[in-house]
Amino acid sequence: MPLDSAPLSGTVYIPDTSSLVENPDSLDRLLTDGNVVVLLHQVIEELGRLQASRNKSDGVRAAARTVMRKILTLRGEGLISHDLRVLLRSGATPAPDTGRQGTLAWEPEGDTMAPYDATTGDNLIVAGARRVSALAEECAPGRYSVTVVSEDSNVLLKCDAVGLRGEALRYGKLELESPKSVYKGYLRAQVDPDVMQAFLQSGNPHERSLPFDVLDEAVAGQLKWNTGVILEAGDDELLVRADMDARALVDLRYALYWDRKRLTYCPRPILGMTPRDPLQCFAMEFMLDPAVQLVVLDGPAGSGKTRLMVAAALYQLLGQPTSMRFSRNSSLAHTNRFENGLFLLRPEHPSSNYELGYLPGDFNEKVSPWLEPFMQHMRALSAINEHDFMAELEHRKMMHMLSTSLLRGLDIESSIVLVDELQNGDRHLAKTLMSRFCETSKVVLVGCLDPVQIDNPYVDWRSNALTRVKQTYKGFGSVVAQISLENNYRGPISKKADEL
Repeated sequence: MPLDSAPLSGTVYIPDTSSLVENPDSLDRLLTDGNVVVLLHQVIEELGRLQASRNKSDGVRAAARTVMRKILTLRGEGLISHDLRVLLRSGATPAPDTGRQGTLAWEPEGDTMAPYDATTGDNLIVAGARRVSALAEECAPGRYSVTVVSEDSNVLLKCDAVGLRGEALRYGKLELESPKSVYKGYLRAQVDPDVMQAFLQSGNPHERSLPFDVLDEAVAGQLKWNTGVILEAGDDELLVRADMDARALVDLRYALYWDRKRLTYCPRPILGMTPRDPLQCFAMEFMLDPAVQLVVLDGPAGSGKTRLMVAAALYQLLGQPTSMRFSRNSSLAHTNRFENGLFLLRPEHPSSNYELGYLPGDFNEKVSPWLEPFMQHMRALSAINEHDFMAELEHRKMMHMLSTSLLRGLDIESSIVLVDELQNGDRHLAKTLMSRFCETSKVVLVGCLDPVQIDNPYVDWRSNALTRVKQTYKGFGSVVAQISLENNYRGPISKKADEL
């Protein structure tokens, strides 16, 4: 070992499987600043199983393969230390320079320590971490801090119980204080009545605008592309949206119409679905705007997310049902620019621990239980309009059901894509999903950031796919819009359930 070897930092990290799969690049990040990273045998075993697991998503399998390739590359270059005891006693790096200013080492041999047995992977990981901690204290008392890095809450709790330091993975995580700090896509601004009057006098309906200068600097500084702005003057409200190119607040052209008799804006019914509050108006505006390719909606249960997006999609694909007939070239006839139809998708995570088992039937019959919320709203809209939208979509072969396990390599073009319950997806699903969409498609992503509504045990409000997409595409440009809904319209029983 050269005498000028870089000294160790005094920090020993032990990543478990969940942290490496959550972000494969975390291994490179931990191998910096003279840190020692210990690979546990159980982690290698679990990574091997995940690579070919039929029960995990394509993204999880790909992440496991990426981590294994990184480890194999280090192994091939002889950069993994086989004697952790010598390493910790020397206080310097005996292995060749990894280029990362950190050292990778194998777990020392030993038995599982009480009070946990060796029947579960979590116990083996905790036992391995305890052996490393004991060895570090034996080799250099008080010099090393041993930390288990895990995304598994059970592992973190077991570490606490036996006196080990455990931390959730921080690298690559979104730095947010609470769900309330996630981008909402709208804001409220107090203005003088003269400002609202100036807007109404600025042009014809749907051509009106106001410069950003009418707002306080603090409010104007928060505006991004397609931010929904609720202008308030006393009891009066006016809904506008931000156009960053024009530096102006402009009319809502699709979700509102101008009532010439009452001289006011009114919500426009779409297939009998009328927006019930300003936030629903913004949501419908962006879903109907052909210039907006990606719409992200989040909100509590009962806020109308799924029904709004189903109504907007059916209206754009099939138009308003009518007995009138138009010639093919008539400007009055409905035109559909999404020739490949409607794609429905939802992460397959049940809301309980009970498995559905093997589902009978063909692919659509197996997937349909996950997509039942879409079908329920289609049936409701069909009843309101006395027209069977599902039958028409199926007759025209315009309705397609997707599974999250079959996204890899798929191009989604000239389609409307509806994704529900995205809060149950992880970073791998977010990346795989968002890389499928072509510019000719329109995508609506929907979910709820309430921790009770997150059924995937490996993500939370900060790391799930919905939050990641919202924060990544915040202010992306004119083709993206986001709105957070607030009100539960299912009734008093449903509202009371928020307290449970």
